[in-house]
Amino acid sequence: MDMTSHSIPRIMISSPASASGKTTVTCALLGLLKGAAAIKCGPDFIDPLFHSRVLGKKTGNVDLFFTDEETAKSIFLHDTRGAEIAVCEGAMGFYDGAGGSEKASAFEIARLLKCPVLLVVDARGKSLSLCAEINGFASFRERNGDRSGICGVILNRCSKSLYDFLAPAIKKECGIKAVGYLEENEAFALESRHLGLVTPDDISDLQKKMEVLFSSAKKTLDIAEIQNIARKARTLDANDVLFTPRQECTSDMKKKKVRIAVAKDRAFCFYYRENLELLEAMGAELLYFSPLDDKGIPADCSGLYIGGGYPQLFPMQLAENTSMLESLRVFCRTGAPVFAECGGFLYLQLAGILQGTFENKKKLVRFGYITLTAQEDTFFCRRGDTIQAHEFHYFDTTQNGKAFTARKVNGKEWECMQWTSAVKNMRPTGCHASIEKANILAGFPHLYFASNPSFAENFVKAAAAFRADGKKSCGGCSGSTGSAGCGGCAGCSGSAGCAGCAGSDACAAGAAFSQKEGCGAFGEKNVK
Repeated sequence: MDMTSHSIPRIMISSPASASGKTTVTCALLGLLKGAAAIKCGPDFIDPLFHSRVLGKKTGNVDLFFTDEETAKSIFLHDTRGAEIAVCEGAMGFYDGAGGSEKASAFEIARLLKCPVLLVVDARGKSLSLCAEINGFASFRERNGDRSGICGVILNRCSKSLYDFLAPAIKKECGIKAVGYLEENEAFALESRHLGLVTPDDISDLQKKMEVLFSSAKKTLDIAEIQNIARKARTLDANDVLFTPRQECTSDMKKKKVRIAVAKDRAFCFYYRENLELLEAMGAELLYFSPLDDKGIPADCSGLYIGGGYPQLFPMQLAENTSMLESLRVFCRTGAPVFAECGGFLYLQLAGILQGTFENKKKLVRFGYITLTAQEDTFFCRRGDTIQAHEFHYFDTTQNGKAFTARKVNGKEWECMQWTSAVKNMRPTGCHASIEKANILAGFPHLYFASNPSFAENFVKAAAAFRADGKKSCGGCSGSTGSAGCGGCAGCSGSAGCAGCAGSDACAAGAAFSQKEGCGAFGEKNVK
């Protein structure tokens, strides 16, 4: 397909380091710029949640480790189509990329998307030294003669008096214009924890914080000059083709009503928008449900996707939702394709569906970009196929799996991801799983489907094949009605609300849900 030219005004918000105020500045601009769209540059899940909350619509990610340049431009155009201005937020420091290089850094993405860059610099405790810092970043790389693309500076945690002093100094010493500042104000500060910012759903007064932020930023940011800088972005040649519905898939899938259940709530909220939209483009209908609040997996689903998040923050609520746990156990024993990543992986272990126990290592266990190579045939792919992904977690498990090999940019490798069926006799009830063939793929890596769209296509095809087979495999016992949502029959010695107990040899992790002393897998007394 021929390329077309696009001239949407756009800017990149970056900084010298993480925790410099990029997300706060980005949210302020999204609230003040008319017709704005947002996109996160990097593998972050949490920042797009804030962007979405401000804009009232979904936002996505662009990442040059995950995709090639043309795919990245396609995603950018898809996420910004119809917008009057695009605000891109970088990850980490401006030059921080994969494997200690600038690959996939905010600098590299800004260069690809031809974005002018606004550098957010923390001004607290600095004076003239701040100019040296700005000059260092502006001169470290050159991009078409425009000093790394840095066209403006925003000072964070800065008073008016300090800004009035620093703005002329920055212009004189760096040749770059300061375009505003944000004061240090607890009223709109965003709290962080070990995986980054606290998610929006965990901030009870987020709307009030954003209103205070918008009101303050309107007085301290030079919006007119920021818009002027964004309009100077050069024409970008690309096409939005990645999410075009595959007609060969959609027509067939619609006839079979291929529905995939997706766990989505405060505990499970780490999803790439691109993953979900690719599943839809391949013909799937996504039905969202809450493991925290709903009673069971949505009816008439032929596949299940449980993403990452913070299940460790809600152990009791997840444990006490016994009807959901039983629905999950039964569904996983039907033979339908099930995919769980990171927090979702731990949830399946907690439910006793997968082998292994886990504990909080209280430090990053494996971190960063990885390339996954399949060591087995799964519903996603054939042995030898690859996909880009990343890991970021503090927990580790005794059963990481061996279905894939993960390889970092520096060459380090490890085995990961379970490809298996549900644990037999996951509770001592006499209900035996009738499924011997593997149907569950689960592990710590977060996969990025846009790096290999066939993974999304194959997931939907596997769900369609299961649907076409008539759900012949029941996860309950001989007296069960056989439905995917069955919670067990009256003859089952364990009630439909049973969460597993310590007496089950195959369910050490399931004991965590029995709420007996010493079984808090997410707490200090970890199941081991």
